[in-house]
Amino acid sequence: MFQQAAAVCGAFMFVIVSTVVPALAQPDNKVVGRVGDRAVTMADLDEAWRSNDAASRMRMLQDLYDTRKRTLDIVIGEILVEREAVARGTSRDELLAQELPSRTLAVTDDDIRQVYEQNRNAFPNSTLEEMEPQIQAFLEQQRPLQALHAYMGELRTAADDVRIELEPPRITIEADANDPAFGSESATVEIVEFSDFQCPFCESLTGTLKQLKTDYGNDVRLVFKDYPLPNHAEAFKAAEAGNCAHEQGKFWELHDVMFSKQSELEVADLKRHAGELGLDQASFDSCLDSGRFADAVSADLRLGQGVGVSSTPTVFINGRAVMGAVPYEVFAEIIQDEIDRGR
Repeated sequence: MFQQAAAVCGAFMFVIVSTVVPALAQPDNKVVGRVGDRAVTMADLDEAWRSNDAASRMRMLQDLYDTRKRTLDIVIGEILVEREAVARGTSRDELLAQELPSRTLAVTDDDIRQVYEQNRNAFPNSTLEEMEPQIQAFLEQQRPLQALHAYMGELRTAADDVRIELEPPRITIEADANDPAFGSESATVEIVEFSDFQCPFCESLTGTLKQLKTDYGNDVRLVFKDYPLPNHAEAFKAAEAGNCAHEQGKFWELHDVMFSKQSELEVADLKRHAGELGLDQASFDSCLDSGRFADAVSADLRLGQGVGVSSTPTVFINGRAVMGAVPYEVFAEIIQDEIDRGR
């Protein structure tokens, strides 16, 4: 109905998705089809899926994991509520009757306006004033469930015996020794970024990645992979330029300049940037003009396509896919989870 419902009700989507889980959980040697005396196994099916449509496979597996994770959070929350009720010598319903009212927020005019703006396309012929009663009723219906989730979150924060063992989907990304990288090879968390120097969303992610490097220090290593999109005319040559700069030990410096000046990525601009950064101009120009690293850029593209990359930026955190320039908090949560798993 309204977008805010997704955050509140998303966990219960598992009821719908669960019907496909048994099929996904079948062992690799399970026979799923035959042609004469030739058997087709789940392993054959999965390999064909991976080869022919890696992007949709990655998205579906991630969606399934996210749904299971949300459901697991609810199940854990219910266990913690029941445990707290026992510890207080009361029932679950009595406990919630005591705890939820103070956590049930009133619906404000700003809340109503925000939902209206987020869902404007759903009712293009209705004004805010016309939709206000319906939106208010919807939000008031959601508030008790939001209060319950908030209380569950508080109990979980206070608990010291909750451990998540649900394994996320992972995709092995082979990092080449020649890839530009920042951080120790022994870091607990390896972040592999597929990026495009002409992509505005990639540029917006650079600040997040820099902050992660600062905040997590030796725990993270960042590896850069080229993924110039075909609709960005200057991106492929800019990727080559990054490799030419890397050859002179100046990749990250040119990386920052190219992202900060995305309107200046023609060959003449790239050469000028290199000169201003103090690179050996003749060597850089020769490298860029010769197309020496075109094959390396193409290899990154093929690698990305093979693991399901279809847009930029796409980042893999210890093999866990994150698509798009998502907020810092999303990266931080996954990185902290990986650090905790490694302990």
